[in-house]
Amino acid sequence: MLRATIFLTSLALLATSALADDAIDEAQLGPGLSLTVYNQDLAVIKERRLMALPRGRELVKFADVAARIIPQTVQFSSLSHPAETRVVEQNYEFDLVNANKLLDKYIDKPIRIITRDGQFIQGLLLSFDAAQLVLRDTDAADGSLLLLPRPNNIRDIQFGSLPEGFLTKPTLVWLVESQKPGQHLIKVAYQSRGFSWRADYTALIAEDEESMTLAGWVTITNKSGASYRDAGLKLMAGDVHIVKEEERRRDRISGRGGRELAMKSARRFEEKAFAEYHLYTLGKTTTLRDNQVKQIELFPIAEKVPVHKKYLYRGGSDVGVYLEVKNSKQNNLGIPLPAGKVRVYQTDIDRAREFIGDDSIDHTPKDEPVKVRIGRAFDLAAQRTRTDRKRPSDRVDIQTWQIKLRNHKQVPIEMEVEEYLNGRRNWKITDSSDEFTKKDYRTIVFKKEMPANSEWIIYYTVRYWW
Repeated sequence: MLRATIFLTSLALLATSALADDAIDEAQLGPGLSLTVYNQDLAVIKERRLMALPRGRELVKFADVAARIIPQTVQFSSLSHPAETRVVEQNYEFDLVNANKLLDKYIDKPIRIITRDGQFIQGLLLSFDAAQLVLRDTDAADGSLLLLPRPNNIRDIQFGSLPEGFLTKPTLVWLVESQKPGQHLIKVAYQSRGFSWRADYTALIAEDEESMTLAGWVTITNKSGASYRDAGLKLMAGDVHIVKEEERRRDRISGRGGRELAMKSARRFEEKAFAEYHLYTLGKTTTLRDNQVKQIELFPIAEKVPVHKKYLYRGGSDVGVYLEVKNSKQNNLGIPLPAGKVRVYQTDIDRAREFIGDDSIDHTPKDEPVKVRIGRAFDLAAQRTRTDRKRPSDRVDIQTWQIKLRNHKQVPIEMEVEEYLNGRRNWKITDSSDEFTKKDYRTIVFKKEMPANSEWIIYYTVRYWW
């Protein structure tokens, strides 16, 4: 049977000067593991591990790597003796052992069967398929054949030992050439698919609706096919440009099933700018198990964050309710907020917290506004009507629109109306009942504070030409 292997050659170049530069410090750290997780189904894993290397060329196995590793990204170096150690060849082997592969290896070899009723049967395995096993009875003098149905009949199959060459975990196999035999501190770095993270925020609106309490968590998902114990963790926020390539293989490791949500107390993340992105570093190590979803606190709970509530009507839709917060230090925030979902709650008259809506936000720099749509306004009504249209020529179109808004609330509100114009044509507002601002090349905005139980009627005329 051919071994499913990805073969990479000439990896001596991987022990580059960049790795050598940081080897001086890392060699003092000893064994360790760290992960940098990106938003885009990607992580960079760096591991330092003690390994015994013989003199000369020898095959070395590095197990417990991610099943969804990107083999082309593997970097290897010896932190103990970088100049005297290099990788000549590398194989990534993921042809893992399963029942049928074991049976295939045991053709013409003895195996022992335990049936459902507890009977022991042993013999030479001659052949097998999904329905049955064919054995030669070694206890019978005539060497008679036994046909054993497999489904619902066989409780256990016992083998002598695991045949050579079979792997139980995805493994990197290197042909290493070393002039310094003995214990080496090896550093391996590679990229892997199967990781993601996002931010989750919980906002509790005060009774007066003028401030809120904001908590931020990061939710990390590991579906890489490997677990990472006591690992340093960094999260990269931002859209890193990645060239999309068709994966050369499918994930051949079956998951254990289910997802575990672990909400454990942990030291918070420290944020800093990195290149064109933002890097969040956890202040202590953590464990990410395979097929696990873990949540860790992103920042301390921000209290008394000023919030501005307003209502927005975009032509043809309902009136939306929005909360706006400025992400500033003065508002007890002021850190770059990674993209994620904001879930909003408010306390009712019974002092119980009720969910009132959620929305997604994009990566938001400090000192920029965060706008969250929490739902549709129940006590506000809007109607938009084109009241007139004229075509004085084939290249001129004059339209008059009316927007009627009614506030049935017992309190005043701040109302905004956004009108989208035909951006593919030249346009000019020739008449308007209210002042407006031009938001962009095709949008104008009307703003007004509407008293309780009031009505606001807007009309405007726009002239298009082309």
